[in-house]
Amino acid sequence: MPATTLYIRQLELSLHIGWSDKERSKKRSVLLDLDIHFQTPPAACETDELADTVCYARLSAIIQEKIAAKSYKLIEHLCADIYSCIKKNLPDKARLIVRIIKYPKIAGLKNGVCFAYGDDHS
Repeated sequence: MPATTLYIRQLELSLHIGWSDKERSKKRSVLLDLDIHFQTPPAACETDELADTVCYARLSAIIQEKIAAKSYKLIEHLCADIYSCIKKNLPDKARLIVRIIKYPKIAGLKNGVCFAYGDDHS
């Protein structure tokens, strides 16, 4: 059986995030990556129908709705929250990895920080 994975890359999220109240007072941008590994290929591989696969526009809307209602201190908590709301919208036995990339203003830090949360980090 062919291995199939849906990669969603660098979805920009604007949200209230930061350790201090001052940081969280303004929306900041982070980038989201999702890796969705299917146990069996989605039927859409054969049918060419959106109803037979995971709609990434729908996932994006679910995430946007989830984060709009909260503020976050840490990317670790944000990752876990996104994982929880997306996992229940995937086929059974699909594996999910959520990555948040943030670009804090830290001297010498050029490529930001990334935290991954999910079923498998390989």
